Amino acid sequence: MEWIVYFHGIFGERVLPLLIVLAAIWFTVTWKAPAPDTPRTLAARIFPQLVTLQFSLGFVYWLYGIVAIGQAGRYLGFPFILHPILGLLAVLLAHWAVTNRPERNAFTRTLARLGRWSVVATMGLLLGVVLLGTVIAYAI
Repeated sequence: MEWIVYFHGIFGERVLPLLIVLAAIWFTVTWKAPAPDTPRTLAARIFPQLVTLQFSLGFVYWLYGIVAIGQAGRYLGFPFILHPILGLLAVLLAHWAVTNRPERNAFTRTLARLGRWSVVATMGLLLGVVLLGTVIAYAI
């Protein structure tokens, strides 16, 4: 369990914010208006999976704290409960940022109108969510 906490902390505090900035630059520079049935690039397939991995590690640790350690009052209380909620929001934003199917929901339809800047807008939101989650983790 210590390894999960260590990796979750290092990846979430140091690596993921840097990856978000680099991904925003990469996706903005290489942006083309894709057809809805065009397969995603390798970077567009890997980036959301890294955010999902980060969330999964944190979720495993969170469940471990509730079930195995018996700290349900602490892990389900405020502000700790915000950390997994923000993690789930980060996963959704990461997947929506690289999708090329604007018809899926209202958020991606709105983003599609921004064209090239849709990725920057979503990655900016994602960076804010990740940094807010880090601040909450330190506050606990």
